[in-house]
Amino acid sequence: MRIHSFSFFIFLFSFINSFGQLLGEDCSNPIIVNSIPYVNLGNTNNANDDYYASCPDYGNQGGANDIVYQFTNGANDRYIDISLCENITNYDCQLYIFENNCNGNPVGCQEDGCQSPNYSAAYNSKITAQLLVANTTYFIVVDGYSNSSNGDYQLNINESVGLNAPDSTNIPLIMINTNNQLIVDEPKINVDFKVIDNFPNSLNYPTDSGNIYSGIAGIEIRGSYSATLPQKPYGIETRDTQGNNNNVSLFGMPQENDWILIANYNDKTFLRNVLAFDLFEKMGHYAPRTKLCEVVVNDIYNGIYVFTEKIKRDNGRVDIAKLDLDDNFGDSLTGGYIFRVDYWDQNNSWISNYNNPNFPNDAVRYVYNYPDYDEITVQQKNYIQNLVGDFEDALWSNDFEDPILGYRPYINTRSFIDYFIVNEFARNVDGFKKSRNFYKDKSSKDSLIYAGPVWDFDWAYKDHSSSMINGSGWRHDYSGPTDVKPPGWYIRLLQDTTFANELNCRYFNLRNTILDTTNIFSFIDSLSSMVSEPQNRHYTRWPILGINVGTPEVGNQPTSYSGEIIKFKSWINERLLWLDANMPGNCPNVSVSENKKTYVVTYPNPSSDIVNIYSETLLKNIKLFDNVGRLIFKEENIYSKNFQMNVSDLHGFFTFKIELSNKEVINKNIITY
Repeated sequence: MRIHSFSFFIFLFSFINSFGQLLGEDCSNPIIVNSIPYVNLGNTNNANDDYYASCPDYGNQGGANDIVYQFTNGANDRYIDISLCENITNYDCQLYIFENNCNGNPVGCQEDGCQSPNYSAAYNSKITAQLLVANTTYFIVVDGYSNSSNGDYQLNINESVGLNAPDSTNIPLIMINTNNQLIVDEPKINVDFKVIDNFPNSLNYPTDSGNIYSGIAGIEIRGSYSATLPQKPYGIETRDTQGNNNNVSLFGMPQENDWILIANYNDKTFLRNVLAFDLFEKMGHYAPRTKLCEVVVNDIYNGIYVFTEKIKRDNGRVDIAKLDLDDNFGDSLTGGYIFRVDYWDQNNSWISNYNNPNFPNDAVRYVYNYPDYDEITVQQKNYIQNLVGDFEDALWSNDFEDPILGYRPYINTRSFIDYFIVNEFARNVDGFKKSRNFYKDKSSKDSLIYAGPVWDFDWAYKDHSSSMINGSGWRHDYSGPTDVKPPGWYIRLLQDTTFANELNCRYFNLRNTILDTTNIFSFIDSLSSMVSEPQNRHYTRWPILGINVGTPEVGNQPTSYSGEIIKFKSWINERLLWLDANMPGNCPNVSVSENKKTYVVTYPNPSSDIVNIYSETLLKNIKLFDNVGRLIFKEENIYSKNFQMNVSDLHGFFTFKIELSNKEVINKNIITY
């Protein structure tokens, strides 16, 4: 920041008025914004702490210095974006906006959600689609998270873009009307909820009737970190006109009333959760069903979401026995239960008798999920606590490897192995340290504890640190900073040679089937092609391609959706190769086929401008032939997995002859227009 020191000295000097008060110190002496777009540099170190607001997305501690800006809107309503993320901001900041005066609650507030180039964590702030009413004055406060959160900032104010609902779309369209109510993090508010899906017979239009659902729903902001990001995730409850649960089948999913809209601000592929859920389901377990859709809230376009089922006990979901308040004795007491490793408080959790070896001084807690903490009886609490305690006693005992005296009588090892594979394949730290589910049925049906369902993969399939890149490293033994301390179960399980060998056999069998890159990439291609047109709207609404937002990532940030898909596939390929070489255990009769054909894809196809070629093996030479066999282009000694070519001057049918570094030759046909 030394390069800016002189300019900030001039800035601060110029904004000291004749009375010695810093311009922008409070709402009586604000910095005037005369027009939009607007950009200004500032520094809060010499300001006072005049205002405090705790945002719904993430509460702050107070005590930070603040600077105030004032803007008076003109004769028309407008929507604006206010950002501290575009350039020099170098501290944990906060934004809020007051209407007419600086008393009462702000009309807009945001604590986290983006990352400026000069700050290493995603704790900068951006308010999007803030409504400014005509002929009204607003005060924008640049604040911080705590009394140490002060520093340089750049304030950007721009007209919001991409807010209009799509004229039409090929993926499901969800229309939400809150009837002038604010969606908050509890309680749910009643809204008009319409779901449209006419495809493939026709496109979906906002004016269409809700052929999938049209009625009332309760809605609230959900999630923890994801709720701090500009595109909010939502919990949905379909309701009848009396406000009661309305069990319905949406997109062919089993009838229920609890649903989730997962936001994709932290997942630029839209596919991280979808892929993980699909793999776990293909392995033979329940995972939430999904549907990519576009969402419009109060006529404002909100982008592409993953519509999915909420994890809960029900016949079509976690299909275990129902527990009532009078199920306190005998077999009825034994199930079913769902418990979690997740954010906890004193009321909704219990403490394990064992610590994770990587966190020897910190308690591990398990959270009641079903029955919920305020519905579970004392007898039921005692039962599930004792069962998990008995399992942990056996797991950490000297006889833990014994098939009778050890842990095996307590858990379904296949589910634990598959849960491990899906989360380690994605290198999903959240799947081990939080968002981690377990369930148990009534003992007369099944006496074992199962791992799953899987959940929460928006931080997965990414390189977060330069110490763990190119698909390397484990996450089940995570030992870094975390406010939720995970159990060390997998650390102990992998010390059992039999468990490790079973894991190895299962993994390499899956590598020849659903974890084969051809199968995975085909799944990715089918969904990414489905959103090839909607993604343009999403990234107009949320212009974050090429920008480090949400989970901080190392490495290049692709500037196109196709680039994100290439990066996604490349990471997956590298990860699987690392797992192939490092998977614990030994299964000598099973391995990844050595005769498997290399996966190569050309896209988009057809194309009118740019064609991309991606290969899981390094590309060496590429030749392009026309429909009569004439060579019209060649590129040699590429030695990269990605290649891009402009075909805007070509029209017709062509064939790429692609030679790989392993001497394999693959032909790919394309159409250009």
